[in-house]
Amino acid sequence: MKLVPATSALGPVDSKAELRVAQLLEQIDFASPVAALYSVHLPVHEYKRMSEIDFLVVWDDTVLVVEVKGGRLGRRAGLWTFTDRYGRTDEKREGPFEQARSAMFALQRRVEEKLPSVDVAWGYLVVTPDQTLPSDIEWHPAQYAGHEAMSVSRMAKALTDARAHAHSTRSRPVRGGAYGDLMRVLRPDFDWVPTLGAFGPRLEQEYVRLAERQYDLLVGAERHKRVLCVGGAGSGKTLLATETARRAACTGASVLVTCRSPRLAELLHARLDGTGATVVPFDRLDASTTPADVLVVDEAQDLLDVDSLLVLDEVVAGGLTGGRWRVFCDPNNQANVDGTFDAAAFDELAASAVVVDLPYNCRNTAQVVAQTQLITGADIGVARAGEGPQVVWEQCPDDEATAKLLDLRLKALRRDDVDMADVAVVTLRQRVEDSAAVASRAYRTGRLASVSGTPVAGTALLVTASEIKGLEARHVCVIDVDETDDAIARARLYVAMTRPRVSLWLGVSPHAWTQLAQRPNPSEDPGDR
Repeated sequence: MKLVPATSALGPVDSKAELRVAQLLEQIDFASPVAALYSVHLPVHEYKRMSEIDFLVVWDDTVLVVEVKGGRLGRRAGLWTFTDRYGRTDEKREGPFEQARSAMFALQRRVEEKLPSVDVAWGYLVVTPDQTLPSDIEWHPAQYAGHEAMSVSRMAKALTDARAHAHSTRSRPVRGGAYGDLMRVLRPDFDWVPTLGAFGPRLEQEYVRLAERQYDLLVGAERHKRVLCVGGAGSGKTLLATETARRAACTGASVLVTCRSPRLAELLHARLDGTGATVVPFDRLDASTTPADVLVVDEAQDLLDVDSLLVLDEVVAGGLTGGRWRVFCDPNNQANVDGTFDAAAFDELAASAVVVDLPYNCRNTAQVVAQTQLITGADIGVARAGEGPQVVWEQCPDDEATAKLLDLRLKALRRDDVDMADVAVVTLRQRVEDSAAVASRAYRTGRLASVSGTPVAGTALLVTASEIKGLEARHVCVIDVDETDDAIARARLYVAMTRPRVSLWLGVSPHAWTQLAQRPNPSEDPGDR
């Protein structure tokens, strides 16, 4: 049976019960044309009625709503109880059979509005993969399948019985022959290209899951006093720095967390609030800073020079050679954006520590990783966050054109249900004031604001590459790409391109466009790279 979308295209699925049913449906071989439509990708605010349906099975003469309920179900005093695999129990007045029935009638009305002449049988089937419910007058036996139906042949029989029951409730035979019309009306809702706004939650869950897996690599090294954790942008270093600081503070040790970026320090402070760990931006460390039992340094590539290491040596008990510290570093191109990176200092620090390499990129989609590696040559790890939208490149002849194209991009994001607070516009120029973005309508009307201003809900952020180091956003627009060949320009581009968790858009000058086209293995159209 054809499943739309196919299980190979599903990505993470929250309901293991639904996934098991999807895999069975995909293996069933019915002789007549039949398709199963899976609504897992439908957001609740779009196609509301459709999002309440787990599966639809469509024949030429039947439409069957399939409701799947994993975990344990019970009913007491007229209330249904739903217990998930974690032991959490919810109570509802409406049970799965009423849910399936009401969803079926709502869908039937919607379809008949679009296909007034359609003549098919409508039915429903409730599946509980983890248990078998006792028989009840609320449902006909053909409308229910328990855990014993969780095989290909038995699921096929359950669907066939439910289909037959739907026809038996009719006063006359149906005309049928509606498979093509039904799929034309129903399939666009299911075979759906998600908006950029809908990409976010799925990738967010995957990002946290993968970063937690990366932490397993660090846990084994934590028995050592000194750990140097090395990973490219998007490898979850900041999340791991936060977690290792929290764990150290829980043991009663005094913990000092530092980094060069004030904005990153604010983020770390918010994440560690209440843990006992102290967060101090590097430029505020001085002789009065009490040495900590444990020192945690994030974005350490900004601080790998002799003078900075001397400061760090003073703020950890026992110093850098004998103290306990965890240093997180990305020695890729972004070392040229802010601060100083001395390879000899890096080697000296590594010689006194256990080095942990983070192999995976947890933040960026496969498309962003591939583009960044192609354009900058940086190794940012193996992409594990999954597939996302294509990276978009646009040529911007001058600042006026850049501002107009940026306005169009922001408008397109809003149309795709993206909250502007999830958008960062990164200029590759030294100062925000020099960016073409200040001439945009979004900037003039307050939909786009610089980092120096007061953050406003629903407003996109305009930042430099230096200001966004160590931070991230769901959607990133990179502008003022004037040059890509010198080391500083390439470093800024690397930082900007590795910030997004979902989408990446770049506005490139004709000069930089020519430089990119001359890179090894170029594409004639940068948008296809």
